[in-house]
Amino acid sequence: MFRNSSLAVLAATILCSTAVMAKAPASAPAGTTGMCKDGSYTSAASKSGACSGHDGVKKWYGAPAEASAAPASSSSDKGASSGKTKSKAEPTEAHAANVAAPAAAPTGTCKDGTSTSAASKSGACSGHGGVKEWNAAAGASSAAAAAAPMSKAASAAAPAAAPAPPAAAPSKSTTYTPPAMPAPGGGQGQVWVNKPSKVYHCPNDKWYGKTKDGAYMSEANAIAQGNHADHGKACQ
Repeated sequence: MFRNSSLAVLAATILCSTAVMAKAPASAPAGTTGMCKDGSYTSAASKSGACSGHDGVKKWYGAPAEASAAPASSSSDKGASSGKTKSKAEPTEAHAANVAAPAAAPTGTCKDGTSTSAASKSGACSGHGGVKEWNAAAGASSAAAAAAPMSKAASAAAPAAAPAPPAAAPSKSTTYTPPAMPAPGGGQGQVWVNKPSKVYHCPNDKWYGKTKDGAYMSEANAIAQGNHADHGKACQ
């Protein structure tokens, strides 16, 4: 009889454990680890004290440890793969840099048999017993090649020359050439009034009857209309 009671207690314990460790429902919030007796959910990492103030734990689902561990391993794999890609790319870039830099032509031979590519003979074989043979043409070519990038950079930095200002258009002449013959009319006792300037000219004046816009009238009439004699010299 004692054995049967023990089996009954063991079965009840297994059933209780299965009920308590049930799976969280789909409607529960993400990260839910248990349900309290008042119907609320908890995301506490430990069952002890998880539903304090909510009448205790009704169901315990446990923390989803495996799900949280997956992204970490995934990101570490990505980091490892990206590191491999970078290490493969580095030798390629270094090789391209070495190919792009051409070797300088030797410009001379030192007394110990070594070659030098210095642009200047002075100090070219320092530490090698001095210069034995010097190729002046190669030295000049090396100096010109070194100066070429600098001259290109200077040309690029120099501002473009400002365009020359356009030539001024020739001004039209405004000089009035009087006609050879005066306007018909006039004579003794008549003056010629230049209407735009309100100046009148006497019969012996070169502009008498020859301005563009004028009229003959007596001197008294010209004065009455506000005209004045040329250079202040009255005709009478």
